[in-house]
Amino acid sequence: MTNSGHTTLHSRAAIVEAVHRSWWNVDRELGVGSELQFVEDGVCVMPALTMRGRSEIAEGYAKRQANGPRLSRHLVSNLVTATTNTDRASATYVLSLFAANGVAPLEVTSPSAICDVEDRFVLTAGGWLIESRRLTAVFVAPGNDSVMLRGRGNR
Repeated sequence: MTNSGHTTLHSRAAIVEAVHRSWWNVDRELGVGSELQFVEDGVCVMPALTMRGRSEIAEGYAKRQANGPRLSRHLVSNLVTATTNTDRASATYVLSLFAANGVAPLEVTSPSAICDVEDRFVLTAGGWLIESRRLTAVFVAPGNDSVMLRGRGNR
């Protein structure tokens, strides 16, 4: 079943878990260790920033904290998975971002951004790791202050 482009139930569950775990890390652990969700030479492409390799990914997420406390919630929806063979898979989904500097509770009127995301995974001895992640901004709030989205649609 994996060669047909459809994931097995076991693989699908593991890939969905990997997607959610990666954003949970950003929201709850401030992105510390987020680079470990990627393969060593993984790539993360965001509208205002491309990070290549684990060290750049770690540095990129560290920049989120440069202006003091940061609160975010990355909400994943419309997630679809597919495998190309037994050790390669993809996940495509919509990411709704709510984020601002400060501590909870913060006021919010709408998402900071809504992005289309495509993750490509490779199966390793440690489980499914992200080989590449590409975010494409679809909607960006005028006041968005995200380091990773800055410069696109929020001038």
